[in-house]
Amino acid sequence: PVSMFTAFRCFTGECVNDEGQPIHSILARIFGWRFIFSYVASYMLVTMGIFNVILAVYVDITMKAAKENDAQTAEQYSRESVRVA
Repeated sequence: PVSMFTAFRCFTGECVNDEGQPIHSILARIFGWRFIFSYVASYMLVTMGIFNVILAVYVDITMKAAKENDAQTAEQYSRESVRVA
């Protein structure tokens, strides 16, 4: 239970131990460059990879809505042209 609470605190931004020391600095001191590399790689994967996918989905939905709106406007313009003529 304590480790799950620590993991939750790290996910929400407060990644320190009970004395207020940053956990990633302690782990870097203990495990060395392997931890530093894996920490940076996983952080980059999450921040740039997953958030990029979320942003791409948002942009795709927006573009589909804009295309649908343009098609609807063109159809309304076509109907108006026929009605006026």
